[in-house]
Amino acid sequence: MKTSLFRLLAILLALMPIGVVAQTNIQSAFDAIIKCPDAQITERHTLDKDPVTLVKTGQADIYRFVLPAGKAKLIKNVVSAFEKDCQTAYSYSRGKATENQPPIQLAVGDATASGVNIIEPDCEYIYALFLPSQAEDPDGKYRYAYAVTYKEDDGEITGRLVVTYATTLKYRQQAEMQRQNDVLRNFSNGAYVIQAPAEPWFDTLMSYFQAMTSANSQTRIALASKAYKVIRDTSDYPEVTKADKDAVREILKAMISDKKYSETVLNRLLNQCLTEIK
Repeated sequence: MKTSLFRLLAILLALMPIGVVAQTNIQSAFDAIIKCPDAQITERHTLDKDPVTLVKTGQADIYRFVLPAGKAKLIKNVVSAFEKDCQTAYSYSRGKATENQPPIQLAVGDATASGVNIIEPDCEYIYALFLPSQAEDPDGKYRYAYAVTYKEDDGEITGRLVVTYATTLKYRQQAEMQRQNDVLRNFSNGAYVIQAPAEPWFDTLMSYFQAMTSANSQTRIALASKAYKVIRDTSDYPEVTKADKDAVREILKAMISDKKYSETVLNRLLNQCLTEIK
């Protein structure tokens, strides 16, 4: 009877979408710390939804904890849970932060705002990324990230448990590439539209950039040189707005990534123009 029950449970789990059960062990291990009577817990939560559909678009749950050293088994259980669940993760990392360790941030939502930095001095850290079930995310845009950081000092274990929901890096990269292609396509067709009022600085640069679309290599280099001088001397144009700079910056990025402007000298000049925009 017991064997049949286990077999039935295994079949049911196999039929469930992978995202539903992917983080079961990690979530249970997190809950054990959060609900531990001896734990000191400080928590912070954010949740974003689409204003029309009310579908979740971003989430961050952060629990800071302090445990007595005698509760180290709870941390070991978390580590073990990551090792079990990482079989269904598409990204997994574990290590110990060094003094000069660069930050590791877990994105939240569309990643336009700051993510959650999981690196703290001398801490052990683990994080893993999982795809939601197809029922939750039919378009495959999002991922869940689970992370734990911890260290023991003076008879206490301090750390954080983190869960975030965000678009995948792959989706963000594809969206950015599409946006740049759209900017370049509109620019090449002479259909650029800027919401901020046109000013001499911006108009001058756009005249150079537009002329480059049909110019030969030598003329393009000459026009890029003129554009560099205008950008270098931006302080001479007090009317320049942040919107003007942002628009030129995006157009330069699109041009730099376009094979049409890949000639070495020209590409370097365009990169230098981009660098000069402060």
